[in-house]
Parts: sequence; structure tokens; C-alpha cells
Amino acid sequence: MHFTTLIATLAATLASTATALPAQNTERATTGAFANVIAVNNPISGSHSSTPVKIPFGKLTHFDLSITGLQLKSITIDVPGVTAPDASEVTCQRYQDQYGVQRGSAAFTKAKEALISTNTVEFGWVLCYVNPTA
Repeated sequence: MHFTTLIATLAATLASTATALPAQNTERATTGAFANVIAVNNPISGSHSSTPVKIPFGKLTHFDLSITGLQLKSITIDVPGVTAPDASEVTCQRYQDQYGVQRGSAAFTKAKEALISTNTVEFGWVLCYVNPTA
């Protein structure tokens, strides 16, 4: 009988703790600042594809994709009170490592895509940022 009371008390405590936790703020989960990049895979031989990916500004980002090139298409700024820069002010860079030390492509912009290889390579890690002003 004492064991049953203990289990019931434990279950009630866990249930009240779970209901007391705040729900995920869906508005915050959908806001952010991203570079909208197209991961292009056009190898000399094999199937061709293009996959849109969102790269958060200022964060090395990895996707499990095979690519031959990268294109910056646009930017999305969905943060209250933040003015979006023009997409022409954004630069992205592919790296071969998660530390951003070994470059994996030339820098690319909306006007100039990164042509990485004629054969398929791994996506690697990409960093996008707003160009500093003088």
C-alpha cells in the first residue's frame, strides 16, 4: 500500500512538472536571419539536382548533400526591428572543415556563384555574413 502511494505521488509530481514547462515559442522558432542558398549538383555524368537550403548568418552550417556548386539566391530577415540588408551586401564561403579553417570554394555572392567541382563533392560547411562597411 505504501509503495502504491509512492508511485502515485511520483506520477503526480512528474505530470505537474511537465505541464509547468513553457511551450516552445513557435513565433521565435520561425524567426531568424538566413541566406537562401541553392546547393547545385550538376556532375559531368549522373543525375542533376538543385536543393534550396537556409544558412543562418554568422554560423558555419552543414547539410548532408552532394554538390558541384553553390548559389546565393536571396536573404530572409524575419526578426522584429531588424532592417534587412540588400542581398548584394552578403558573402558566403564554403569550408571543408567544421572549424572554418580549410577553404572549400571561392567566396560567392548573389552576382557570382561558387563553381566547386565538375564531380560531386560533399556539401562541407558554409558561412554567410553581411559584408562589413568601411
